[in-house]
Amino acid sequence: MINLNKKRLTKQITAIIALLLLILACHTKRVIYTPKGYDITKPEEIELGSKLREISGIAWVDENTMLAENDEAGKVFTINLKDKKDIKYPNFSFGEKNDYEDIVKIDTTIYLLISTGEIVEVPGYEKGGDVQGTIIGSMAGKNNEFESMYYDKDVHSLILLCKSCHKEKDQIRTAFRFDLGSRKFIDTPYYTIDLNVIRQKLDDNRAEFRPSAAAIHPLQNKLYIVSSIGKLLVITDKKGRVEQVIPISPNKFQQPEGITFAANGDMYISNEAGTEESATLLKFTFKE
Repeated sequence: MINLNKKRLTKQITAIIALLLLILACHTKRVIYTPKGYDITKPEEIELGSKLREISGIAWVDENTMLAENDEAGKVFTINLKDKKDIKYPNFSFGEKNDYEDIVKIDTTIYLLISTGEIVEVPGYEKGGDVQGTIIGSMAGKNNEFESMYYDKDVHSLILLCKSCHKEKDQIRTAFRFDLGSRKFIDTPYYTIDLNVIRQKLDDNRAEFRPSAAAIHPLQNKLYIVSSIGKLLVITDKKGRVEQVIPISPNKFQQPEGITFAANGDMYISNEAGTEESATLLKFTFKE
């Protein structure tokens, strides 16, 4: 009789604990790490089709138009976003095949980044037809790899972020500045990002960070950096001081290699196609 009462008491206690945990869970707000103004768990997803399977950079033009370049092809694609079910992308050629990794639009001029650190200038693209691109800058040194280039209007410069550079220490990612006024690279690094700071914020000593795309938020004036390796979105000030580090889902971000912002703050991130997936453009609506 005593053993039976003990069993009943144990079951009752277990049931009470389960009920308390359920009540606690219902009243506990789940923390979702996401940039201010966005919900990165719920993007609007646009499939880009076969012509942009290896999309490696995007640049905002207006609410209906975006520019993109496809890795290895000397072409710029104009993505017509009016009809998301029937993406149209006329293209124009600007040069030879190469390992193009990013694209920046400033007024009527396009700048493209080659993975070795060369910058190609393509003026007057809006006139239509094929145009000629010219290499206007080249990073010194061998065994450098770049995938990220963005424009900083405050210093009227293109900023290149190393994915892997031969003089870097293992824990440092370096930024270099190409001054559009003098049309020269500045000899010293513009800033550096310490991987250890990123790891501390994540509480993960094995986290990886190798920039694959970057852009400045037009309203927040913050730098957003995507790292496909390690699947991270890192937010810094404009001199690379890390403010927030956000893990991103490999399911949605299979190979993120492009980022740009609309004038109203809407964020777009492009994914290269995987072995089974198609290339995608993810839109994240900005809400202040």
